[in-house]
Amino acid sequence: MLRKSAFLAPVVVFLLSCSSNEDKPAGTQSPEVKTMDSLTAQVSLARNYQEKKDYDKALAIADAMLQKFPGQLDAIGIKADIYKAQGRTDDALALLEKAYALQPRDKETAYNLAYEYADAKSPKALALTDTLVKYDKTETVARAWYIKATYYRNTGHAKEALRFYDSSTVADYNFLDTWLDKGQLLFGQKKYEQALRSFATGQKLAPGAAEFYFWVAKTQEATGNKADAKMNYERAYALDKNMTEARQAAEKIQ
Repeated sequence: MLRKSAFLAPVVVFLLSCSSNEDKPAGTQSPEVKTMDSLTAQVSLARNYQEKKDYDKALAIADAMLQKFPGQLDAIGIKADIYKAQGRTDDALALLEKAYALQPRDKETAYNLAYEYADAKSPKALALTDTLVKYDKTETVARAWYIKATYYRNTGHAKEALRFYDSSTVADYNFLDTWLDKGQLLFGQKKYEQALRSFATGQKLAPGAAEFYFWVAKTQEATGNKADAKMNYERAYALDKNMTEARQAAEKIQ
């Protein structure tokens, strides 16, 4: 799902654009290419530590990269991700704002910042997504509509949220986050038939995604369809063994 897209690394791109293999012996690498390879390896290692929740090691690598390259967006993104995971939401948001100030034309940075604004219920999300809608002429603009919907959902404006979820699916029918979040909003309103359609669409688009099976099951259970609910809870758990909530829900259904 969307939630955390990879940050681009303009410093690495810059190094690539400045490098030239002309007049170099065959089989040798320029210092710029070697630097690029080193940065790529360090980013990969930091991400690996981050996934393992070894945050101290991941932060140490990110900080070392930023000492040499203060504008390295991957390193900033890693730190922001970790800070958010640690509950340091203000620090995470400040880092994303720094990244955007450094590279305001970087689309991924803008989308990540806009999402965090929406998550924080900040109206800055609306201004930034308006800019993205204006300039993003690709199907990724679905994320901008999704982020607007997220802001309105978080601030208690369900009608506006549903309208922008619909705009998101028009821009990119295959954008899964929209189908999941729209369904959850409808489920919370007890509009179970509409919620089920949203979850079922996501299920068809991503048959290997456990979350959609879980929410289909949850909706079926809410409408009294316990047999199908039990089956879909079991399917969700089979797809993701970490989803113990699905296993427990299936066991409770007699």
